Order: sequence, then C-alpha cells, then structure tokens
Amino acid sequence: MSRGEEVQRVAVRTAIEIATAGLGLAGPVGALVAASIKPALELVAVREGRGMQNIADVVTGVREATGLSPEEFGQWAGSSDGRLMLATSAFQAANNTMHEGKVKALAAVLAEGINDDAKLDLSLLIVAALTDLEAAHIRVLDAMVNTNSDAHIAYPDVEGNRWPSSILEGRFPGLRSGIAPIMATLERQGLATRGAPVENFRGNQATTWLATHFGWECLRYLTSTSG
Repeated sequence: MSRGEEVQRVAVRTAIEIATAGLGLAGPVGALVAASIKPALELVAVREGRGMQNIADVVTGVREATGLSPEEFGQWAGSSDGRLMLATSAFQAANNTMHEGKVKALAAVLAEGINDDAKLDLSLLIVAALTDLEAAHIRVLDAMVNTNSDAHIAYPDVEGNRWPSSILEGRFPGLRSGIAPIMATLERQGLATRGAPVENFRGNQATTWLATHFGWECLRYLTSTSG
C-alpha cells in the first residue's frame, strides 16, 4: 500500500468516527446504533473514493492527451465560462459513474475541447449526454449502432437499421422492463430517434428506434477508449 493510499484510508476512518460521534449517540444503545451505521458509512466512503479516483483519471487522461501541466490545465479551465463549464461538467459526470469506459470517454471529450475551442459547444453537448448514460444505456446504444436487428424477420415493413421495441426487449431479456426508460433517456439526449410504428405478422404494432448521428458520435468516444 502506498503512502497516499494509507493517508486516504486513515482519513476515511477518521471521517467515519467523526460522523458517528456527531450523531449524538451515547451509552450502550448509542454504541450499538453507531456500530450498525459504520458499515453503511464505510460503503459511502468507498463510493466517494471511487468518484475522486475517477476525477483523477480524467485529469490524467487530459494531461496525457494535451501535454498540459496541472497549472496550465487550471488556467485553461478558468479562462472562460464555457471552458469552466466543460471541465466541471466532465468532473461531475466522472464522479457519479462506476463505468470505466465512460470515465475515459469524458477525458477524451475534454481533451478535444481543450485542443480546439471550436469544438467547445459540441463537447458540452457530448458530456451532457454521457452524464445520463450508464452500462445499460451504452449496451443498448452499441447494439443499435453495431449489430443487425434482423427486425424484418418479424416486421416485414421495417426499413433500415430500425429497432422495434419488442426486438430490443428480445435482444436484452434482462432489461425487458427497462427498455422503455432506457430509450426515453437516449431520445431525450438526442442519441436515438423514434420512428413510425410497424406491424408484425400478427398485426401487433411496435415503436421503432434508430440511433442518430449524434448517438454514433457519442458511442465513438465510449468504444474508442475501451480496453
């Protein structure tokens, strides 16, 4: 264990002790309640530590891509409202995710924004979209972009690489009840668009979905930084 990791662990233990003491619990009952809360606080501390590590990984990725020192990066971020918004939005998104590929993608988007001010506005849109995406959304978007839906087998009138909702549910049975909110998120962020309903051979209708160009662009960051 490195010196930095040991300091962080001591700080976490200290924070937990302070938090439980701050509850004002005294005596045997207080000790029992505090003991039952400590594991939960430890989990929160672990999660917070992961978030801080994600932010550090974003900064590292940006420095490797741009060659900026920490001081130069700070000066860049503080030099305009747009740059500050991009940097802090990327940090907040990294802090709130457990998806390693998303952290790397955020670093790549931020680095491109640093290298080209003309991409600043688009970078902000991409970071906003990535903020809403977690593993389930990314899996569905990746399927829509990179695999054949074979929807024409059940829906003879479907055109292009459109995905009827029922086909998505069949592709991801573990997400069957979650496909609707997943697609709502992808649609809200402009990553997928809703098409006209289609009928299957039994006459049942299903909404169709198509990944947008912006969806392809966002997925490019997620897949090009994986592995």
